[in-house]
This record gives sequence, C-alpha cells and structure tokens, in this order.
Amino acid sequence: MKKVVVFVLLLVLVTTMVFAAGAKETGKKQLTLALWDENQKPAIQKIVDQYNASQDSVEVVIELTPWGSYWTKLDAAAGSKDAPDVFWMNTYLPKYATGGVIQPIDEYIARDSIDMSAYVDATVQMHQYEGKMWGMPKGLDSVAVALNTDLFEQYGVALPKEGWTWADMINIATQLRDAIKKAGGDEYPILMELDAQPSHFNFVHQTGGYVISQDFSKSGYNLPETTLAYQRVVDLMDNNLLAPYVVLSDTNGTDLFLSGKGAILFVGSWKGQVLENSTLGQNGAIHLITMPSQEAGNHTVLGGLSYAISNYSKNKDEAWDFVKFITGNIGNTIQAEEGIDIPALKAAQDKYLENFENVNIETYFKAAEVAVPFPAGPDFTLWFGYVNDYAAQIFGGQISAEEGTQAIYQEMQAILDK
Repeated sequence: MKKVVVFVLLLVLVTTMVFAAGAKETGKKQLTLALWDENQKPAIQKIVDQYNASQDSVEVVIELTPWGSYWTKLDAAAGSKDAPDVFWMNTYLPKYATGGVIQPIDEYIARDSIDMSAYVDATVQMHQYEGKMWGMPKGLDSVAVALNTDLFEQYGVALPKEGWTWADMINIATQLRDAIKKAGGDEYPILMELDAQPSHFNFVHQTGGYVISQDFSKSGYNLPETTLAYQRVVDLMDNNLLAPYVVLSDTNGTDLFLSGKGAILFVGSWKGQVLENSTLGQNGAIHLITMPSQEAGNHTVLGGLSYAISNYSKNKDEAWDFVKFITGNIGNTIQAEEGIDIPALKAAQDKYLENFENVNIETYFKAAEVAVPFPAGPDFTLWFGYVNDYAAQIFGGQISAEEGTQAIYQEMQAILDK
C-alpha cells in the first residue's frame, strides 16, 4: 500500500514539474477565464484558441465550474484575493462591484475608443453600477410569445399581429377557450412559465410599475401598477384563459406547448433552440411575436452575461485585451455562429439567425429593442426569494395579489433599508 502511495506522490510531483517546466519554457503569462456552462464551453474554447494563436506572450485557460458551486468558489477566491483574471458575471454584479472584486473598465473603454452604442443598450445598462462600467456585454436573452399555428387553424381563430395589446390577447384567448370547449378539446389558450424573467417581471414594467428603483434603494411592490401586473395573471387563470397554477407548477409550460397542449406561450430566447428543434418547430407550426402591450408598453426584462476583470488580477491590461477580443467582432461572430447566445454586439446578430430555419427567431431581437435590464442590485440574493415565495402564493390562490405584493414590499424594503 505504501508503495502505491509513494508512486502516486511521485507521479503528481513529476506532472507538476513537467507543467511548470512547460509554462516556463513558453514564457507566456497565463490568464484564467472562469465560466459555468459546459454546453457553451466548446464555442468559448474556439474563441480562446483563436485569441491564443494571435498572442506571443499571453495564454488564456478556461476554468469550468458548474453553476451550483461557481459563486461559492468565486467568493472563496475573492476572499483570498485570488479570483480568476476574467470571469462571467450576471445580475449579481452590484454585489461584486461593491465588494471590490471587479475592476471598473471605463478607462479602458475610453482609451481604446470602444463604441458602446454598438451593443444592445439594455445589455450595457445592466453591467453599469454607480456610474461605472464593470463588465463587457457577452449576450442577451429576451422574452416573446410563441404561437402554435396548427391550433389556431384547428379552432378557427385568427393569429394575432405585431402591435397587439393585452386586451387583444384576452379576446383571442377567449375565442380559443370557447372553441376548445365546444370541440371537447383539452388544450389551454395560454401557457407560461411563472418564473420572474419569462413572465411577471415583464408584466410589472408593462403596467407601469417596477420591481426595484434604478438606484436599487426602493421596492416597487407598493405601487398599484405592480399589483395590477400580478392581478392580471390571476384573472387569466380565473377565466380559464391561462392554464391553472397546479398545472404550471407541475409541468413546464414550454413542454406543454411543444406537446400541442397550448396555443400561446410566453417564452424566453434561451429556449430558442428547443423551439427550433422540436417536432412542432420542424413542422413549421411555431410563429413568434413580441409580447402584447399593456399601459406602459410591451417591455421585456432582458438578461445577459458580461465578462468582468478581477480587481486582484496581476495582468489587468492583458485581461482587458482578451475581454475586448471575446466581446468584439471575432468573439461575437463565433458565438453567434455556434448559436450559444444572442450576441450583445448588434453587428453579429445576423450570424445567429443562420442557426434557425424553422422559427422566426429574429423576433427576440425586436423584443430586445424595448428591453429593460433585469432588476437586481447588491441585495438581490436577499430579497429575490421573497418575490418567488409570495408570487407562488398569489398564483396558487392562497393570498390576493394585493396581499402578496404588499408582503413582498415589506420584506424587500426592510432589506434595502439596512
């Protein structure tokens, strides 16, 4: 047994020495790029390989950590001031900016005359905090509505057109409901996933409310407009226009739609490939349209990632050079060609379309034009759970929309006031 242990230790030592010798031999500075999505890793690796091939003194190495431990690992590394040189960042950005983990990049942007108007505006906004830019936009996701054209034809209801309103949707869904009932069908007029991003956060902004103020100091859940957004979802259920909560909490709304059980689906762009490759999509029976307008418009809450530079990196200039590459024309074009993400760089978006033949995916670009950044802030992880919990109670009929939004406001504002 001792021989085995000694052999293993010698193997580790020799491997370490070989690696060190190799690193010393190349003489290149090694930058680490941290990300969490193994599905995107091959495409990101292509970009990294192309960058590395163009460099004489720098080499970028990908560090993949699954989502479940990504943030824990990042926090631990930041605590020891040893975070990766470059890493993916999302709505948690204010926390890491406030904590001094991220390097602001405004000086780099100005020095290299980077045109930030070339990126979708909401992706730029969501990576700004306290007047500074903390990450370069990677990609985006928005929300639109998918229509099962077969069901519309089957039940003799005309498809909605761009520019439709919430009232139009209710009228169309009512026609579908009545036709389905008359024919003895079991389909639902409307389906959605009742998570914040694909549904109710969008509706809050569409009715004229807000989730959190732009300075992240005030909850918008005490506003009647915010309550109205939740009440309208409840009304859809009460009138048998939207599948009941017991169904939507048990079965994914997109899965129901793709199995032919719904005519209208609110769905995020991150499901684009799922729609494209589905039997329904391949049969040409899916048509996308932007969300119906309410009082304040048809805003979509836009999510997306950025590439952030560690404030502790010893090679910040080199890290910026890489970030500039991966978020520039070459990086965004490869990302678009691989279909992993809608590029935040507008010039590369046409390449993304080439991955789709069955679904008019460009509708998500239209939605992004009227997007607002996903509402977050430095205390997001502390209050978001309350939003989810009370929203579930509202949609489940346990409490009224007014009671639920007021409860969210009290919990959320108490956190923001600390």
